[in-house]
Amino acid sequence: MIRLLFAMIVLALAMLFGPVLANHPGYVMLVLGGVTVEATVVGMLLSLTVFGLALWLVWWLFQRLFHLPKLSFSFLRSRKERRARQALQQGLMAYARHDWQSAHQAFQIARAEPEWEQLKQVMAAYSAQHAGQPMLANQAAAALDPDEPASWYVVADLLLLQNNAPAAVAYLTPKAAQIGKDGKLGRLWLRALQQAQQWQTLLEQVPIAIKQQWCSKADWQNYRFTLYPAAVQGLSEKGLFDEQAAYWQALPARERKSLAVLLGKAAALAVQGQPEQAEKLLLDNLSLQDLPLAWPAIRRIPLGRSVLALRKQTQHWLRDHANHGHLYALLAYCAQQEGESEQAQAAWHKAQQYLPLLKSEPLQG
Repeated sequence: MIRLLFAMIVLALAMLFGPVLANHPGYVMLVLGGVTVEATVVGMLLSLTVFGLALWLVWWLFQRLFHLPKLSFSFLRSRKERRARQALQQGLMAYARHDWQSAHQAFQIARAEPEWEQLKQVMAAYSAQHAGQPMLANQAAAALDPDEPASWYVVADLLLLQNNAPAAVAYLTPKAAQIGKDGKLGRLWLRALQQAQQWQTLLEQVPIAIKQQWCSKADWQNYRFTLYPAAVQGLSEKGLFDEQAAYWQALPARERKSLAVLLGKAAALAVQGQPEQAEKLLLDNLSLQDLPLAWPAIRRIPLGRSVLALRKQTQHWLRDHANHGHLYALLAYCAQQEGESEQAQAAWHKAQQYLPLLKSEPLQG
């Protein structure tokens, strides 16, 4: 569309000025060392155009044949702009090698050139945060465009990195309705609520998260076991968990009946001094297929010595699945709850053998 409009404008100008130039071609005379060149203005312009194209074609051929370097007009840039571009390169290199202080200083210098201003500001903010200067990080983040969701993410993420979840929640609360389908910002909003232990608000956001697809189906399966056990246990310990409450009834039935919710209820029962009921609830609903996802929540349930039935069930599963790392992890957990440290360590070693990811985790949850 733009090309068509441009062509129409050129055609209109040609129709307007063409007759004028045809009737009044103008006259140019060049005298140089006894040589006189006479031509019309149009003829002179056409000659200069053809001469320039010929020079460009010759240079292009020489470049191809002799691999000559491209012409650089960097000398036309101001010294300040060249210094800013060099600082941007140095800042990126310093960031890559985790030299946060140097990176922050370089990105501050690079801001002298307006190109990629927001990117430089973001990099300066994170560099200052990693350098242990949260005040400078927050100042850099505050200078970002306040109307851009990407800026909201940076500000809130820095606050979470500073272990200031309540401030992150306070910052994002008035913006929550504008998150829409921005999954990255939506997940950060949920993480801020969870770290701030604002469990009811967190559960109120779940239907929105599902509707707006802040997580893929596979990611939501994992996140469910992070969200519900902590939220249900946290509300139960404060005496605020009510299955008839509006925030709970607003959840899809599939979510309310999920194993992740039952794990939270089991943890709450155990904390309230009812480990036998907690173990029974766990045994009635836990399947071998769900164990990998449920394991992080199970290891945090303080069942104490009320793990006899769970231990027998684990040993029964091991007869048919002798190479299952999570089963050995569950067996280690049961032994630990019963105070059998040697057996717990032996089972944990087997779990790490079959599941190398556990090598970076201690047995104690």
